[in-house]
Amino acid sequence: MSRQATPADVLQETTIVDADVHLSGGISPEELAEHLEEPHASRVTSPYCYPAATGSDWDPRMGGKIEPRTLETPEQVREDLVEGFHIDHPLLNTISGCAGMPNSDLAVGMMRATNDVMLEKFLDDTEFLALASVAPQRPDLAAEELDRIGREDQFVGVFLESYAQQPPLGDPVYDPLYEAAEANGLQIAFHGAAATGFKRDFPQQNSGLEEFLSVHTLAHLWQQSLTFTSLLVQGVPAKFPDLNFTFLEAGIAWVPYMMWRLNKEYSFRRSEAPLLEKSPEEYVRDQFYFASQPLGEPNDPEQMRQMLDIVGPESLMFASDYPHWDFDHPEELGNYLRSMFTAEEREQVLVETPREAFGLDI
Repeated sequence: MSRQATPADVLQETTIVDADVHLSGGISPEELAEHLEEPHASRVTSPYCYPAATGSDWDPRMGGKIEPRTLETPEQVREDLVEGFHIDHPLLNTISGCAGMPNSDLAVGMMRATNDVMLEKFLDDTEFLALASVAPQRPDLAAEELDRIGREDQFVGVFLESYAQQPPLGDPVYDPLYEAAEANGLQIAFHGAAATGFKRDFPQQNSGLEEFLSVHTLAHLWQQSLTFTSLLVQGVPAKFPDLNFTFLEAGIAWVPYMMWRLNKEYSFRRSEAPLLEKSPEEYVRDQFYFASQPLGEPNDPEQMRQMLDIVGPESLMFASDYPHWDFDHPEELGNYLRSMFTAEEREQVLVETPREAFGLDI
């Protein structure tokens, strides 16, 4: 009797792109300092100076009950992701913290140093792909950086931290950044942050909540919803029709509400979004993409099928968020896809959607 294929077998036989792999601990302050001039080289290695001492009111590790994972070397990426989870193409990023730095000169230096270390340590002599860090405080210098690293084929997109941005990321002040990304074929990926990002973006709510459970539930959702709204109302996808926008680490359940709510508002107040030539949902369907993690856990699995169907395989891609403590194993999404969708639809989510979203040559 032949053995029935397991979810692990299916994943092993399928090409998989992981859209959100964090190099936690992979780029050290000392490595960054080698690419920085003073006084910033000393600042990043000092335990008393920003950004080393980030400061948070919360206890994400539950008093030590949650052990932090790291992903520090190319060899570990290969062992943990490629061999361990059968991820063929991990898309590497690093939460540099550039976006939240009050000193824009330091942010620009960190942006360049982070990209240099990423290239030298993780991309040279490997086939890995990565997202470039940017400092949105200086869109003009971020554009220069994208022109610089756009020559490197293994950089396929821009890791744009969606927290701590004033004005929000749809504002025309960021147009030079988006223009450079579009010109260099670098697609945009937005990513929020909870422990420190929520404090910066929503200080009043941060002070009013009692547990990190509340913060971790709301932070990415609120940050990404704000970015989503700002992009559409300010007409960013209309101005940059060849640019794609991917939202990481907010799941997908919020997407239908935002599409349909903006459709409704736009039908009443079109004069307030004058650059749009079609409904917000049409732009979302054409240029916006969404990573699966955190997938969510409805009591009724059938409701997850309905949600996946609404967002659509052509807009959905797999992301693990590895090695963060709440990462999604590929088998979690694989179980849903295997039970609810055809082989062609599974392939769409696991490889075709990220291929389209980031213009991957794989």
